[in-house]
Amino acid sequence: MAEAKLAIRRLTLYKHGVGFVEREGKLEESEVQLVFRQSEVNDALKSLLVIDRQGGQVRGIHYETPDAAFADVLPVSLSPDHSLLDLLRSLRGRMLRLQLGEGTTGREVSGQLLGVEVDPTEPLTRSRVAILQQDSEVINLPLAQLQTVFLLEERAAQDLRFFLDSSRNDVAHRTVTLQLDSGQPTHDLLVSYLIPCPTWRVSYRLVAESAALDKEKATTEAQPGADTADRQGELLLQGWGLFDNRLEEDLEEVRVRLVAGQPISFIYDLTTSRIPERPLVEDEARIAPGPVEFTPAFPQSEAMYDMAIMAAPPAPMMAAAPARGGMARGRAMKQALQEQAPAAKGSTLGELFQYEVTTPVSVKRGESALVPILSNNLPYKRELLYNGQKMPQHPVAALRFKNDSGLVLERGPVTIIEDGEYRGEALVPFSPTETEVYLAYAVELGIKLTQQQESRTESVGLRLDKAYIYFNQATTLSRTYQIENNLAEARIVTLEQAIVPGYELVNSPAPDEKTAEFYRWKVPCLAKRLTNFVVQERIYNWRSEMVLDQNYEQLRRYLEQRWLDAATLKTLQGLLDQQNTIRKNSQEINSIGQEREQLYRRQEQLRQNLTVLATSGEEAQLRRQVFNQLSESEQRLNALDKRAEELQSQNKQRQEELDQILASLGEGDEKK
Repeated sequence: MAEAKLAIRRLTLYKHGVGFVEREGKLEESEVQLVFRQSEVNDALKSLLVIDRQGGQVRGIHYETPDAAFADVLPVSLSPDHSLLDLLRSLRGRMLRLQLGEGTTGREVSGQLLGVEVDPTEPLTRSRVAILQQDSEVINLPLAQLQTVFLLEERAAQDLRFFLDSSRNDVAHRTVTLQLDSGQPTHDLLVSYLIPCPTWRVSYRLVAESAALDKEKATTEAQPGADTADRQGELLLQGWGLFDNRLEEDLEEVRVRLVAGQPISFIYDLTTSRIPERPLVEDEARIAPGPVEFTPAFPQSEAMYDMAIMAAPPAPMMAAAPARGGMARGRAMKQALQEQAPAAKGSTLGELFQYEVTTPVSVKRGESALVPILSNNLPYKRELLYNGQKMPQHPVAALRFKNDSGLVLERGPVTIIEDGEYRGEALVPFSPTETEVYLAYAVELGIKLTQQQESRTESVGLRLDKAYIYFNQATTLSRTYQIENNLAEARIVTLEQAIVPGYELVNSPAPDEKTAEFYRWKVPCLAKRLTNFVVQERIYNWRSEMVLDQNYEQLRRYLEQRWLDAATLKTLQGLLDQQNTIRKNSQEINSIGQEREQLYRRQEQLRQNLTVLATSGEEAQLRRQVFNQLSESEQRLNALDKRAEELQSQNKQRQEELDQILASLGEGDEKK
């Protein structure tokens, strides 16, 4: 076969764990075999593309079906221990010719295999084979004497050969055969496919050379922050892509592309053979008519960047200025790296970005390689950056630069060397072009920060809307940064504070920078001094209360704060007066109800007394007194009923007037 002639010429690796392989080659054969690992077959079949650049046609692509697909239909099944015995079992009913014994003492028997009687204690020496001959005679032969088995039926021979061919296959691999146009004398093939591959990684080296400083400016403390820790310069950013060759062949002079981004990809099972279930329909009975029933067929179902801060060992406090020898060594190192020709070029692929290594790469099977993909000179600044959510007590020393390389920076570790000295390590975030990059590489222990936060909520206005008063409340968050600079030099600390959605800055300095997520202020800090920096933010929200739940004192306070005018205050006070009258009337109605209950109980007792008192004699006098008391209580009840009706009528009228006034309150205007 022509497998060796289709060498790998290009390899594209993606971050989500797949590789796009492109093979090329010229050949005269009409068949080409590609061998894949079992885990690669589904992706390869899903994406396999074959092009004959000589104009020939691809007649077909064939691959080996997994053995499991034939397990239930293959008539031959042989175990590793008793192959001959298992073969005879599988050939039951087939026409055979058996040779028993050797030489002149041997004999041949032909007929149809009836079966095998197996002795479980000694299956190879005591088992017997039964043959049905053409004269209908059954012969029982010892298996131990059997020397040769001739298959007289071609179908039986085909089944046996198919089983042996399937058993010969490597269970860990599958072969895909490309069948080409046999009428074409030569073929110039381009074959590409997708297979699982380890994700590629990236690591960076950053060599920085700080600008020369004015000696007098470096030693004076007249200007806060005019110090060596905030200097700037130029850096060389070098990136290396790391990938693994897990293919089952060496890569020789292969063009490599490393793609950043996240294309959609998935595994689809194409190799497994499936026979869907179908309903069983039984033959309709003919004896008597009846409903035809079918078994229903049911459907089957088969069960990424924020900036990170590396936890590097605490760095020593920054020296006032780098030694001249260190600066010279750093400059020489940077110049030497600049002389290296760039080994990759970048380009945009729609939503993706690729690094194409310009020099062909050779990597042996089972090895990994680092290839240069980036080398750019960029201006930088050094800053002390503080973010309490990432480092609660100290600022971090950071190099800041704009990604003007024209390339997308993939996420990866970076080692930082400045002026010939190792400074620390950081993590480069995923950074598109033209974005700012902060690399925090060391902790400045000489500066300590603490935060104090207070929250205050107060009403700043109101508006009336029918039966409700809506209060406009302002919640103010006040955060005080205390910066303790224990160094001998002044420093500028950049404070980074997250933007809280809905809040706005008040009574605070305007931020020096603002991103989609953070405010940043540059705060000068004198040497051996404590500096306070206050940031205030405010948000407004509304709280509602019912108008009739207010009191006179609250209304007067709203007037004093000019949230209400005198006319509105008078209207609201009238509403409260009306409500108080309704409340007093309701209390009197309740009292009337209680008195009526007492009178009802008293009348019941008086009526009981009347039933036991005589109408003549001494009891007659007492009877008249009881009767008079009963008459008086009845008059009192009538008076109470009349009073209750009057109060209820008044309350109804007052409530209607109150509701009308409430409905007309407010026009949505906020009072502040």
